[in-house]
Amino acid sequence: MKSNPPQAPAHRTSRVGRLPRWQRLATYAIVVFCALSGLLFFMAHDAEMNVTGLASHTLLMLHGISAQAALLTVGAVMPIHIRLAWNARRNRTTGVLLCSLLSVLTASGLWLYYGSEDLRDAAVWSHWVFGGLGLALFPLHVLWGQRQANPSDRRHGGPLVTLGSE
Repeated sequence: MKSNPPQAPAHRTSRVGRLPRWQRLATYAIVVFCALSGLLFFMAHDAEMNVTGLASHTLLMLHGISAQAALLTVGAVMPIHIRLAWNARRNRTTGVLLCSLLSVLTASGLWLYYGSEDLRDAAVWSHWVFGGLGLALFPLHVLWGQRQANPSDRRHGGPLVTLGSE
């Protein structure tokens, strides 16, 4: 008779590449705040539709601070989330697109702050376009990742990784 291998307690297991709840929620909050502050700055500064009553400089400052927090978040998920999901061949397409998009946003944001005036319009345009794409791509990455951990995997044990085993 064949026995099933023992599984770690539920509180000590995680899906491959899945972030701990606190880190996942913090990442969502930081990304949403960054996207919202960028969108509100765009509306106030370029579309002349200031819906918050805050000065565009204040919105830009909030966006810059939240962008730094977003960069720290990406750095925090790289060693575990990205590596484990990559090795498990999960959600690679949206993951690569998201990392590429964040690289372009980082470069264009740095160009806006430190670059020459000659290419400022191109940096502004690319930052708005790629920021807009990020508004769609990040939720898509999250939803596709959740879909890949489908209910049939959960019922039958699925690919579990014990936290702390790597």
